[in-house]
Amino acid sequence: PSDPAASAPRPRCTVPMSAAGHLYWSRAPTNPEGSVAPKKISTNTSSPAAAVDADKPWCPIFKWGQRGGTVYLTIFVPCLKGTDDVSIDITDRAVEFRAERVAEFAGGRSAARSYRLQLQLFAEVDASRCVHHLRHDHVRVELAKRRNQPWRSLQAPGVPKNPNERPDFDHVDSDDSDSDSQPTPRPRRATPLDRASGGRGGRGGVVASLLSGCVEAASGALRGLTAAEVALVLLVAAHVLACPFTKVEESFNLQAVHDLLFHRTDIAQYDHHAFPGVVPRTFVGALLLAAASAPAVLALQLAQAPKLYAQVAVRVTLGLASAAATARVHRAVARRFGRQSGLAFLTLSLVQFHPLFYGSRTLPNTFGVLAASLATAAWLEGRHQAALSTLTVGTVIFRFDLLLLLAPLTLLVAARRQLPLATIAATGIGSGAAALLPTLLLDSLLWRRPLWPEGEVLLANTVGNMSANYGTSPAGWYFYSALPRALSLAYPLALASLPLVPRAREFVGVALCFVALYSLLPHKELRFILYAAPLLNAGAAAALAHLFARLPPRNAKTAGRRTAAVLGRAAIAASLAGSFALACCFTAAARLNYPGAHALLALHASSPPRGTRGPRVHVGVEAAISGVSRFLELPPPWQYSKAEGLAPAQLTRFSHLLTGANDDATRDLPGFELAHVESGFTRVAMRPPFLLTEPKINVLRRRKEGAVGRAAAAATEGDYFL
Repeated sequence: PSDPAASAPRPRCTVPMSAAGHLYWSRAPTNPEGSVAPKKISTNTSSPAAAVDADKPWCPIFKWGQRGGTVYLTIFVPCLKGTDDVSIDITDRAVEFRAERVAEFAGGRSAARSYRLQLQLFAEVDASRCVHHLRHDHVRVELAKRRNQPWRSLQAPGVPKNPNERPDFDHVDSDDSDSDSQPTPRPRRATPLDRASGGRGGRGGVVASLLSGCVEAASGALRGLTAAEVALVLLVAAHVLACPFTKVEESFNLQAVHDLLFHRTDIAQYDHHAFPGVVPRTFVGALLLAAASAPAVLALQLAQAPKLYAQVAVRVTLGLASAAATARVHRAVARRFGRQSGLAFLTLSLVQFHPLFYGSRTLPNTFGVLAASLATAAWLEGRHQAALSTLTVGTVIFRFDLLLLLAPLTLLVAARRQLPLATIAATGIGSGAAALLPTLLLDSLLWRRPLWPEGEVLLANTVGNMSANYGTSPAGWYFYSALPRALSLAYPLALASLPLVPRAREFVGVALCFVALYSLLPHKELRFILYAAPLLNAGAAAALAHLFARLPPRNAKTAGRRTAAVLGRAAIAASLAGSFALACCFTAAARLNYPGAHALLALHASSPPRGTRGPRVHVGVEAAISGVSRFLELPPPWQYSKAEGLAPAQLTRFSHLLTGANDDATRDLPGFELAHVESGFTRVAMRPPFLLTEPKINVLRRRKEGAVGRAAAAATEGDYFL
């Protein structure tokens, strides 16, 4: 202050209004303490490459404006190409832009250019709804405001204005929109559910209130979704309605959800005590799913709906969670690669069968895919620590094989120094310990012994090699069979993204590394590698958007280019249509793959209970692994047993038997007659009918009630009546 020169006002920077005014660049910091005059690339320098310092990042000129709830930010970087490294990281209160390109000068000279822009925003934005578009000479960023109020400046109060900042007169709010007053919301019209629940008590009012709450929660969740994301939700729900039953791989979590919803604190009645399975599984996922679906199940109970509806509600709840995770990845892809890539990601997801079909199955792998999807979204957004933490939690609680995806991602983050090694170690240890505590407490309580389920599964499959007992496949089976069926069109596009889209290589490379590591295990199933689907779909979407952007316009001047434009778009549309048709064929085959459930429903319809003593049904192994679950059981006087290893004489105490069609021990069982035969899917034929079936389950009915031998009636040990 004592220095007169320091207290004198700085001269105002004036930019000459010339035809090349938009080519001015500044090497000053993004948020300088004072005004720094922009510098211009001299056209008289003998060495253009030496006219600038390529080692320092350049701050580009940018302009901003606002309209309604959106702030429009345009960053000018000339001559951008699809191969240039451009990244935009958007958080709630900041935007960071980075670009790397090669500037070409006269005489064949070139020099590398690095551009960087950091902004501290005036107010919070919704990062999940922000998008950006890459153009030839600029990048357009659309920031969605959290509160629809006008911004007085682009950056936060107290941050000096950047000398390269310009106003965008194409996006200026009118005077009416500057008012802070918000329109008064219109009163909501009473719905039939409101009228049913208001002014009266009883079961009908309670049911209507619960259903109204479920509808309000669902509408609130869907309100922020785009039309394509809503189509994704509806398609997941359609898969549940088309195939509402489950197979043996899903039985533990489904039976656990049933017991948590219906038996609650009566742990002695839980199914896993009688049928623990080959290896123990965690109850954490089942508990979360039961809590999320409890309101809908309670409403169905009060309405006295069949328990099968509760199974559908549970699976729809899980499907909605999977659809939400996919939508989260979609928005991350749109922010990373652009809106067209985001749209391509959703389109590819809609025409696939296995990711949507497995999204509502109560498999441990489904919970692992949820963790992998959230980690993929975090990685695409540049939140590497969140991605590592999410995968660590999923590895410890749900599926230890997620470690094969976590390991290459951790090595990549460490090799690129995107996180310090100390931070990586602290994230792994902290997240692992935080995830280990709930699974130890909950599973030790419900399994009645100290237990970490995934640790025991790891020992069984690695040291004991138990998984090999269920069949083995060739080393390359995942690459030539599983991935083409699971991803259809997205699989070749993901491979094509490696040379076409350099920014997608790391995501596709980590996914392929995961599949290669998993291929070392001899036992292989398609569901084991679904964790790689979000990453591969992201790379495929970037490749599809890249190819579509390079198609000639439909109104091209030459006939050849117009023909190429039509043929290129037709090829893309035909490929998508073919993938969707293949998904429909898979769905039709899946509907025929649950003969046990259909046989039990046929038995319920044909054998109503008579008197106080209802039917006693024995569910054989073939029926139990092909769709039968506790959700399909009817209340007393119906009785059910899944006891295994019973002699033919012991089966005579039951009134009905569900047995395998090829079971020689029960085919000619004395005292029983064949009441129904249920067929199931076998294979695909090249001529109608394309989906071939064969008898799978026999429903046997006892000829005469009460004709049970005294010895057989007394031998009740080993039965498991519910």
